[in-house]
Amino acid sequence: MDIALGLRGAEGDRFPGSSVIELPFVIPDALRGSRALFALYQDGTLADEYKDYKVLALFVHNPGLIHTRDKKVQTLADLKGLRLRSPNKTVSAALDHVGAVPAVLQVNDVMGAVKENKIDGIVTNWGNPLQGFNDYMKFHTDTQFYTSVFFVVMNKEKYASLPPDIRAAIDAISGDVLVTRFGNLWNEWDKPVREGAAGPGHEVIIPNAATMAQWREGLRPVTDRYLDDLARSFPNARAAYDRLTRTLAR
Repeated sequence: MDIALGLRGAEGDRFPGSSVIELPFVIPDALRGSRALFALYQDGTLADEYKDYKVLALFVHNPGLIHTRDKKVQTLADLKGLRLRSPNKTVSAALDHVGAVPAVLQVNDVMGAVKENKIDGIVTNWGNPLQGFNDYMKFHTDTQFYTSVFFVVMNKEKYASLPPDIRAAIDAISGDVLVTRFGNLWNEWDKPVREGAAGPGHEVIIPNAATMAQWREGLRPVTDRYLDDLARSFPNARAAYDRLTRTLAR
């Protein structure tokens, strides 16, 4: 194919450097996170892992949360033993650290696993495409602790073979323009699922500041260990992470 939209976490070990933005409590929202991630590509930090592609956009969703069927999750300790769908290895590392049982599942496999009682909950953002999600997930713990990276890439040879005016048209609607568009669209995509969770039989749990401080402190070792491991294949892991957190803290 000539152009592909994909979820980085579903690609195994491909694009490892981009995963630093998926670590706990990095992004405040999809727009700022997407722009910060794409800036790491533009400044060359992530250029090597996308060298085989014409990159049209890199983006992330709004901070994700934990949805469960039967058990209310308020603290990190409440996650112990829960079988949870994880979107990527980065989130799996955090879940494993606190004693949960992560399962990295493709989007199309998630609801089947729920209906067959193979998992107890789903780690995902509000703007997910899962059919029947709110019929099964009744507790929603809004810790906003992670995100997932998406990519839109094009075959480099195909791009190079196009007439100049067509390449210019593609350039005009991709890059910063497309990154910003996706960043804003997540608010629109979040809305119907979030509104559905406000209905009868649902509870949205928003931990207080003290509890969130415990979440942050409890997951801090995950970030340090993950960056140390990632540095073996992506030497700039710590520098990229520090740059992201400084940018997004402004």
